[in-house]
Amino acid sequence: MKLKRVLVTNDDGIDAPGLKIAETIAAAMADEVWTVAPLADQSGVGQGISMHHPLRLSHHGDRRFAVDGTPADCVMYAMAAFLAETPPDLVLSGVNWGANLSDSVMYSGTVGAVLAADHLGLPAIALSQAFHDRLALDFAVTEAHALAVIADLWDQRDDHSCCWNINFPMMTSTDIRGVRLTRQVGGAISAPRLIEGIDGRGLTYHWLSFERNTAAVRAADADVGALRDGFISAMPLRGTRCDDALLERAGAGSERQLKPQATGTG
Repeated sequence: MKLKRVLVTNDDGIDAPGLKIAETIAAAMADEVWTVAPLADQSGVGQGISMHHPLRLSHHGDRRFAVDGTPADCVMYAMAAFLAETPPDLVLSGVNWGANLSDSVMYSGTVGAVLAADHLGLPAIALSQAFHDRLALDFAVTEAHALAVIADLWDQRDDHSCCWNINFPMMTSTDIRGVRLTRQVGGAISAPRLIEGIDGRGLTYHWLSFERNTAAVRAADADVGALRDGFISAMPLRGTRCDDALLERAGAGSERQLKPQATGTG
């Protein structure tokens, strides 16, 4: 697999260790690697873009830049400022330190960058490494298997769009059983919760968090189950949120007349 150009981004920020891993993976595939990543951690921002403040760019090396915005901002900025005339063959987002599975997919900034790329017609792949201990950085499984997974999906791109969310389990790389094609299945997040604190002025503030239970996800083709069983999860993504199956059942293009309803006011 040899590409001309790859754009790399992430949601953990320009100094994140996983970004270096993604850049190394990209360099093994492409003649030219561009990195445009957030200046700071943008985890949880999804596909959000910055509408209420200007974007500022800082230079961090040869074809390596940081934008003080979201991962989606970074993709848009790169395409507008650097790559409009020479678009990348592939956009890589990650490597995220922490899995992006189940309910978390919709919030993920790593995935948000991929969906932003897909909207621009660019092949894109999100890479995420699960962990058992947040402080014990270990990308060995990603480093050992990412190139093979990407090459396999790339070779099949005529059969499907090359837009994927790939998650690597935390285990010995030689124990990986293969790749399982999966779907996003909800149920890992059971409820939101608030963590209360008091600031220096005695005022209350809250951190938003979630009650999680990945054991509740039992579907055989769930992304969570793949990692649980020792497989790399590869989940196809789509840039539209339209439920096409429901639309077809309801009658795509059909029209319905409205019946006046009393509001009970006046």
